[in-house]
Formats: sequence, C-alpha cells, structure tokens
Amino acid sequence: MYKHILLAYDETDGSKKALDEVQKLIKGSIDTQLTVLHISDEKVANESHDNYTPTHALADTSPGFDNNYMGNLSVSPDNKVHTTEEERHEIKTPSSTHHFLKNAKEKLSPYGIEANYIHLSGSEAKRICEYAKEIQADLVVVGSSRKSGMKKWVLGSVSEKVTQNCETSVLVVK
Repeated sequence: MYKHILLAYDETDGSKKALDEVQKLIKGSIDTQLTVLHISDEKVANESHDNYTPTHALADTSPGFDNNYMGNLSVSPDNKVHTTEEERHEIKTPSSTHHFLKNAKEKLSPYGIEANYIHLSGSEAKRICEYAKEIQADLVVVGSSRKSGMKKWVLGSVSEKVTQNCETSVLVVK
C-alpha cells in the first residue's frame, strides 16, 4: 500500500497513538519502509557541546529562524560554510540514540517491525515536511496534540502545520 511511511514521534499521547496506528498500517505489508523521526530543539544530538557557538552558526537549526529570511548560515567550528546537505544537517543520526527513539524501537521490535530512527533539530513542522520530501515518504503520520484555545493560538499545532505544509499525504491520529 505505502512504500515509505514517516512517523513523527515525541512520546506525547498523540504520537504514541500514531505509533499504534503505524503498526496496523505496516502489519499487512512487508514492503513498506518505516522511518521514525524525532525533532528536538537541541542544537547537536550526539556531539559534545562547544563552549562558544556564534549566534550566526545557530540560525539553521534554531527554532524561530527561517532560512527564507536568514539564508543558510551554517558554519562549522572552523568557520567554513557547510556546502553539502549532509554537512548542513549534521545532527542527523541514523541510529536510535535519543531516548524517545529508543522507546519507539522497543515498542516496535516485538512486532518484528524494522525502522530507521532519525533525530533532527529545529522547527518541528518545518523539519518534518523537509525530511518527508528528502526521503520521498508517501505518508507522514503525526499525532494530534489536542491543544485548544489560547494555547493553540499562541503555540500553534504541529499536526495542523504539517497538514498545511507537507507535499505528501498526512495522517493525523487522535
């Protein structure tokens, strides 16, 4: 049915329900590839933190900065501008190193479901859509946060932003 499913996972009730739904979707298909993606606002996932990172080096991965306005300002510790996609997104980690991803792997393993586990940094909705396009996912699965009122107006809903901005089909699980 689906060739590649991207699950956005952050240990919230909504994403746990989304994980359960993905298990059902994949159960009948042995050809479906699954990627479990966790987005955090940590600048670096697996590298030691340096004591001094110039603010212009944070622009690419910090929430609130937008490359449309700031441009690509990724700078390495040796002050060279990153040129390749891999260098710009250096915190991509294809292993389950973040504890949320380890938990997701533990929940999927008893069902024999293999997945790629990726930890990225930045604005959640934006990074989910970018990564879905990058891996050519044909379905993005996200959980609903059930925010309402003032909280939703101020913070926004990641699932709502993903449905509006992703070029691929999106399944929002409640």
